[in-house]
Amino acid sequence: MDFKKNPRQIRLSWDELFMNLAVMVSKRTACKFHEAGAVCVDKNHRVISTGYNGATEGDLHCLEAGCAKVDGDPITKQLKRCRGAHAEANAICNALDGSRLRGATLYSVLFPCYDCMKTINNAGIKEIVYKDIYERIKTGGEGKEEENESAELAKARGIVIRRYSGPIFCNLDCCNK
Repeated sequence: MDFKKNPRQIRLSWDELFMNLAVMVSKRTACKFHEAGAVCVDKNHRVISTGYNGATEGDLHCLEAGCAKVDGDPITKQLKRCRGAHAEANAICNALDGSRLRGATLYSVLFPCYDCMKTINNAGIKEIVYKDIYERIKTGGEGKEEENESAELAKARGIVIRRYSGPIFCNLDCCNK
């Protein structure tokens, strides 16, 4: 058999597979500002769970009612806290067996915020592979701010952090922005 004639000669690495899966999961996001997805994987490269940014179960989401933090309550217009749960927290909640998260790797489109990093630490996740930096939207939508406490906590707890710089293979227009 002549392998040079086989058009499928390249196999995705684990990082490529799982980050591309996180990007695809992020397409379910209901947040107007942060399209984020996360995938938890065990040491044997088995998917434990996935999660994406969105309002908590049964609540209004940004794409329907506007962002509570920027647009305000749909009735009172009063600015409120974000209704969303982040992709990383949802991936942890979606794990059917939390004990499988001990020692796991989390692939995340965005670097985890401090609240998510605390949850990641408590879940026992030992490695984070992320694609982009997370910048929190300030109340009222007047700018963004980066969080530094997340990286400090990860370093203190021995959580390995790697930035993904490989390709994104999704051929949907929404993936290639």
